[in-house]
Amino acid sequence: MQLLLCIFALVGIASSELSQRIVGGANAYAGQFPWQVSLQRSSGSSWSHICGGSLIANNRVLTAAHCVSPNSPGSYRVVLGEHRLNNNDGTEQIIYISSIVNHPNYNGNANGFPNDISVMRLSSNANTGSSAVSTISLASSGSSFVGQKCTISGWGRTSGGSSLPNTLQHVAMNQISNSACTSSWGNYINSGHICVDEPNKSACNGDSGGPMVCSGVLAGVTSWGASGCPGTLPSVYTRVSEYLSWIASI
Repeated sequence: MQLLLCIFALVGIASSELSQRIVGGANAYAGQFPWQVSLQRSSGSSWSHICGGSLIANNRVLTAAHCVSPNSPGSYRVVLGEHRLNNNDGTEQIIYISSIVNHPNYNGNANGFPNDISVMRLSSNANTGSSAVSTISLASSGSSFVGQKCTISGWGRTSGGSSLPNTLQHVAMNQISNSACTSSWGNYINSGHICVDEPNKSACNGDSGGPMVCSGVLAGVTSWGASGCPGTLPSVYTRVSEYLSWIASI
């Protein structure tokens, strides 16, 4: 088994340099992923993309716990209907965050970043009547997508050393069993994880918190992968179906 020194969080909680992008993907067309959000953090008077997220209700966004600090919701905002980060496409909705609830058992210092999931409440409701903005349903309890092609999306790097792309990226990857994922990552993998793996494809810095969609439902939240995004090891996601009761309680 490979050494696990290369493991890393796809977007850093304290450093925008760790933001992650899709490797081996292609440009999305406008409105292709209307649940995708750009999670942005303030730096002085400017805002920068740091992570992705998914709109799961008109006032709630699901992201990764390592992307956000529950104690400073005013430091974050989401942009819905975003397609190109550096262009005004006329479909964007900017909404600020009223509260952030990380999973109570999230541990960013433990192997595998267990329970890496967070619910953000928005300060106002999203306009889901727009063709560019809509919610996505959550995978049902006990659902398995092993052997299916699942789609990941985000504005993360396209390689370990690249800058963030301007246009939203996406790629389809094979969803593998947790036992197969454990063969690569050892005891870093637990029942709260779901993995995708395909040669020369992966999530990367800046994709953290973003969606993995299988059969039209949100199956995973981008969590971590291999340093440098080489596309030689599985990308690891938080398994949404394991957290349905907790999500509903927020």
